[in-house]
Amino acid sequence: MYWLLAFFCVVVWGTTFISTKVLLLHGLEPEDIILLRFGIAYLCLLPFYHRQMLLPWREELWMALIGITGGSLYFMTENTALDYTLTTNVSLIVSLTPLYTLLLMALFYKSSTRLTPLLLLGVLMAVVGVFCVVMNGHILLQLNPLGDILALACGLSWSAYSLVYNRVSQHYPALLITRKLFFWGFVTCLPVLLIARAPRNLTATLAEPTVLANLLFLSLVAGLLCFFVWNLSVKKVGTVGANNLIYFSPLVTLLTAHIVLGEPLTWMSAAGMALTVAGVWLATGNLKSRKQRSLV
Repeated sequence: MYWLLAFFCVVVWGTTFISTKVLLLHGLEPEDIILLRFGIAYLCLLPFYHRQMLLPWREELWMALIGITGGSLYFMTENTALDYTLTTNVSLIVSLTPLYTLLLMALFYKSSTRLTPLLLLGVLMAVVGVFCVVMNGHILLQLNPLGDILALACGLSWSAYSLVYNRVSQHYPALLITRKLFFWGFVTCLPVLLIARAPRNLTATLAEPTVLANLLFLSLVAGLLCFFVWNLSVKKVGTVGANNLIYFSPLVTLLTAHIVLGEPLTWMSAAGMALTVAGVWLATGNLKSRKQRSLV
């Protein structure tokens, strides 16, 4: 069940590129989107879980780090990267996040994460599959240093979030961590808004049905629901295993773009989908078998 819940999150997150792009095209800035979606998600979650509003300061610092790495820094770098480089580049670089996470977990948690040959083979297959899916028949990859570096920072930020969550989840429930993530993500993004430009009136823009629908989707479904479900699932299936499912994200993006925008599917993307599925199955299956042997 928890594998399916984690996969549900990846499917939803795979469609967020399109929703974010729609909001950017309607005049919203990256910091506008982050503040609005975090603010809405936090206010909607607060009535259901308002215990432990303030933790001991050392623990609150860990929660602030959760909000920065999984919230403000992650989404600021991702959304800003879309303004400077191709969506293809961002999708490819961000979708390699499980590889960054795997390496970091092996470095900091050597006893629980080992780089076995089958695991590395599965990761390699998934990486090649993702590359084929994102390229979608276009061999030339246009590089933009600033945008691509921001996309790389985005992936590393999520990997750092995974490591911090691995520590915090041992002491606090997923609902509390999710609420803290939205709070600190909102708070740490405010200085960016104040430094970048003066606040502006977005009432007319937010009244547009398309803008409102996409914003609510990002806030309540991709934000509130998926972050809670993801945090809950990671605690059950493990950080590396859950993050391996992120390799499916470009597949979802590609299929959504084909259905919604009519973008063509090529043999290269189809082969990439099959290779990614096989690679993730091999990597996560190897993790599961090792976990079972360790329990025995």
